[in-house]
Amino acid sequence: MAVATTTKVAPTTSRAMMPPVATVFRSPDGDLHHARCASRMDFMGGRAGLELDFYCLTCCEHVTVTPYVLSRLPETATFTRARAR
Repeated sequence: MAVATTTKVAPTTSRAMMPPVATVFRSPDGDLHHARCASRMDFMGGRAGLELDFYCLTCCEHVTVTPYVLSRLPETATFTRARAR
């Protein structure tokens, strides 16, 4: 009879293991910009304190992020329109 064995691996939830944020970035002046077109995004409001809604006027796209995502953004980023696409 065959016996199957497994090894338990602890989940990785540290900030170092989290993927980079690819939808928005913070500009040097502190505004939030859309990574697709590098345009400034307008804050539309929050939902239940869990999600923050932003809107890109250039792409006409709605972007929802959590406060945790905003805390993970670097203070400044240098994106250009060519790099953002």
